[in-house]
Order: sequence, then structure tokens, then C-alpha cells
Amino acid sequence: MIVEESTAEKPTLERATSNKEGEDVVLPPNVDLKKAKIVLYEFSFSPPCAKVRALLNFYSIPFESNTTTPGQSKEGIDNAYKKVPRMTIDGFQINDSAVIFRTLAPLLSGSPLTAAEVELEKSNNVRGFMGALEKETASSFWGIAGAVDALYGTPSSSLSAYLVKPVAKYAAGLVWPLPWTLMHFAPHGSDGDSLKFAHRYYGHLLATGGPYFHGEKIGPVDLSIYGTLKTFLVMHAPMADHVLDAAELRSWFEKVDAAVEAVKPIF
Repeated sequence: MIVEESTAEKPTLERATSNKEGEDVVLPPNVDLKKAKIVLYEFSFSPPCAKVRALLNFYSIPFESNTTTPGQSKEGIDNAYKKVPRMTIDGFQINDSAVIFRTLAPLLSGSPLTAAEVELEKSNNVRGFMGALEKETASSFWGIAGAVDALYGTPSSSLSAYLVKPVAKYAAGLVWPLPWTLMHFAPHGSDGDSLKFAHRYYGHLLATGGPYFHGEKIGPVDLSIYGTLKTFLVMHAPMADHVLDAAELRSWFEKVDAAVEAVKPIF
């Protein structure tokens, strides 16, 4: 007698339906980014999200923004990846801002990133430039005060709000020793401080012989580093302003800022 094996007892193999952090993807063939339904799962003051917005805005790619915080699950997408940004293109999901840049660069700029450009863009991450700015901002009195002022310092007709807001940012700044302590155990900026990376970026600008990281025209690496700096400048972070002068990046930044703003601002 043949006994049928119960399929209910068989272990099932589970695989995430979208890429892991750092894992490259291949877009479905014949994707037209201008016509595709693109959804960016993000939040405003996230530097990785801001640099993706800069990429999409500069190249005039329409997209829908879905406000999402790290760890938040969203219906209809793979939530195995817990960070932001996440992006769907006609339902095809891409995670990780670095992967998004490597994937979309050939379609948007007309050529894939070179090995050197990939490494520059990858350095703008939590362990590198972006994380260093976050660590330096959260670990200083003026960094915290500036962020609070940017996030909650909009004018109000209320007399109580008018009186409290100036005090609130300075009161918040007094907690700087706590994040300063905690940041010593975080990966943020573990590969160097923001000025180290800013000098490296300036060296690459000189090597290209043009005003931009891609030579005579703005490209994905420009937009990546611009998006990060713009976020911290909007949040009144002192170190973001400092590196523009200390590493001679202000002229480059102002050119890119004007170009992006002329198409669509990221804030």
C-alpha cells in the first residue's frame, strides 16, 4: 500500500521578494521611468531619502511619496527590509539608496556609474559621510538646537508658541551629552569624520577637470552628496555648513542646488 506524504508537514522555503541591503537588482526589461508608476517610501528629513528625491527630481521623474519611517510596514510591498528608502517601479521593489542609485543611473544619466563613482556614492552612507554628519549634528549643542529650530521653528500667531519656541531649541541642545555618549556605540561615521570625506570629494572634483563629479555635467554622484548636504543644511547643522567652506565645496554645491531647485526642490 502506498502512503501519501502529508504536504502540510513539509518545511517551506521562504525568500524575500525584494533585495537585501547592498544587493543589486536588475529592472524588468523596457522600463520607462517617465511613464512608470513609481512610489518612494520615505520621510522628509531622512538623508538617504533626500538624495533619492534629488535624483528623481533633477531628471524629472514623476513619483508618489509615501511617508514611511524605519521599521514601519506598508501594505502591498515586501516589508522584510526595515529601512528607508524603499521604492517600487510598476510594483517592482528596490531597497537601499545606494542600490537605487546604481540601478537607475544608467537609465537617467545615459551611462552606468564607473567603479570610482560607485565607491564615492557608497561612501555617502551611515558609516561614511552621511553618518558622520548625523553623528556630529546629534552630538553637539548647536547641532541639536539647530535641528529643533528647523523642525519646529515655523512662525506662529500664538503668543505662547512665540515665546516657547526660542527657549525650546536651547533647552533641547542641553541634552547633547546623551546622544554624544550613545553615538560612540553606533556605526555612524565609523569610517571617518565628515571633513575627511568632504576633502576626498573635493579631490575627485579636481580630478574630473570639471565643476561636477561627472565632469562638465551634473550626474548621480553630485545628486547623492548634494541631497545629503541639503538635508543637514535645512536642519541648520553647523558641520554641514562648515565642510562646504573647509573643503572648498560651496561653489559646487551652489551650482547643483540652483539646478535642482530650477527643476523641483527636494524640500
